[in-house]
Amino acid sequence: MKRLVILLLMLCATSAIAQRYPTKPIRMVVAFPPGGSTDLAARALGEKLAAALGQPIVVDNKPGASGNIGAEFVARSAADGYTLLMAATSFATSPAFFPKLGWDPVKDFAPVSLVATVPIIVVVHPAVAATTPAELVAHSKANPGKLNMASPGAATLTRLAGEMFKQAAGLDWVTVHYKGGPPAVQDLLAGNAHVMFANISDVINLVKSGRLRALAVTTATRSAVAPELPTLGETALPGFAVSTWQAVVAPAGTPREIVQRLNAEIVKAMALPEMKTRFLSFGTDAATGTPEELGRFLADEVAKIGGIARDTGAKVD
Repeated sequence: MKRLVILLLMLCATSAIAQRYPTKPIRMVVAFPPGGSTDLAARALGEKLAAALGQPIVVDNKPGASGNIGAEFVARSAADGYTLLMAATSFATSPAFFPKLGWDPVKDFAPVSLVATVPIIVVVHPAVAATTPAELVAHSKANPGKLNMASPGAATLTRLAGEMFKQAAGLDWVTVHYKGGPPAVQDLLAGNAHVMFANISDVINLVKSGRLRALAVTTATRSAVAPELPTLGETALPGFAVSTWQAVVAPAGTPREIVQRLNAEIVKAMALPEMKTRFLSFGTDAATGTPEELGRFLADEVAKIGGIARDTGAKVD
């Protein structure tokens, strides 16, 4: 009986805290430097959440170690709703590449809401004799070992998407790793690399200016960012579908009422036409869902990406 009373008092206290939430600024950690699409998403969403919740949303950039530093910081923070993480796909790829990871993307976090999906786009240097995925496959097979695939990092999903395509199509490409998207894109522009699977936000302006040629997107359906581009599934490999994403998560144990409040405000904000337009300008497609849906999605992503890494033999060199 005494234990039951204590439990009820604890539940009442938690509920009261959640009803008053928030009473102070909320920190939203971004595990990457300022200026990237994840940072832009956090700042845009933060503005709307601040207005809805009546408290500032402070974006805190903690880059390093493929996003692991920021993720671990949030995993070890108090589960009170005042520290959040704007997670990106590296959140789910890290377990496949870092066996001694100090945090678990499923066990150590409370899912709040998906925020956006980020299409991966297949681009080539204009000198490459290919305007379609089928032509790229034919050109690659006619020139085995002569095409370099620029990778923005060994532990990135964009790299894994390229490895999947290379393996499925039976291509002999040389994968060259760079420290991030910008240097990879620069070498592609210089002609030192020939093909790249990139976040569309990193290269769409170069495609529009004609400095790179886009062949397809890797999403299951065409992207609103570049609706004229076909999917790889349409043109070369039926069923091929890979995309990166952004989502808000909190430390495990965050009260459900707080998670639900945050989810409701995020869904409301991302449904605004101005936010959809703003996210398109970042090269991302606004997308939301329930905490439960995000939880299932994250678990599936960790398992799927781990399988891709094993099947392709991808490692962090």
